[in-house]
Amino acid sequence: MCPSKYLVFGDLHGRVLPAFKLAQAWSREHSVVLAGLLQVGDLGDFPEPSRFDEATKHHAQKDSLEGGMRFVAEPSQEADAVFAEEACPEALWFTAGNHEDYDLLKKCERVAGREADSFAVDAYGKLRCIRDGHVAELAGGLRVGALWGIDPSTRRRIPPRAKISHSSSAVLSVASFDVLLTHESPRDAILANSGSEEIVSVICSARPAFAFFGHYHRTGRRVEGDFGPTHVYYLSHLELDSRAEEGSVGLLTWDGGAGDFSYLDPTWLRTVTRHNWKHR
Repeated sequence: MCPSKYLVFGDLHGRVLPAFKLAQAWSREHSVVLAGLLQVGDLGDFPEPSRFDEATKHHAQKDSLEGGMRFVAEPSQEADAVFAEEACPEALWFTAGNHEDYDLLKKCERVAGREADSFAVDAYGKLRCIRDGHVAELAGGLRVGALWGIDPSTRRRIPPRAKISHSSSAVLSVASFDVLLTHESPRDAILANSGSEEIVSVICSARPAFAFFGHYHRTGRRVEGDFGPTHVYYLSHLELDSRAEEGSVGLLTWDGGAGDFSYLDPTWLRTVTRHNWKHR
């Protein structure tokens, strides 16, 4: 069996169609079939602008890409064109960050039923949230665990559901999976006295091959620390401020028990811009 390939994205904040277009262009130009996409939270799941949180509302006033979920919440010509492409990955699986419509997430979760480990948040079934504390098995056999939210000690005003759940952490600590998706970082991984001890505990107990997170405004890099056999990586935000940001996307290769991860070539990423992404 050939190894499975996945692209892993940092925070998107509504830029779901640019992410799929970037993945399609990379797949086509490198002659690599992608089994799927992974994403570390702050997908920006706000299809209804009236429900934007304050930060999203502020950024959306300056950047229309922040409201990109409106194109996939209901069928649209824009999404039809992107998802019809031959190189389009099956789906993007994500964890929930602190900038999501949690009421909508819970509604979609209830519709999917108690037995589902992931659920769609769009009209196309392309954007799938992995339930908090659950493990979803993806195409290609990759097992992905998800922990929602952030550590509340560093943010005063966050939705109660956007706080990391002790019970979900406990469940994942005794689960078996290959990749951990969190939005928050392990404690002290990016900033001193920030991040979550619970994420460290999950990593050290479950010992997945990889752990990916986002949340912070830095350049993507591998995080060194006492994480046992787990390779821990931070992903930059994909903002398309001008071009696709360095460290915002990486390639995960999985071969049924072992894998490899590397960030996409920054030179290639610079070919995807705010102005040309629709045509890549």
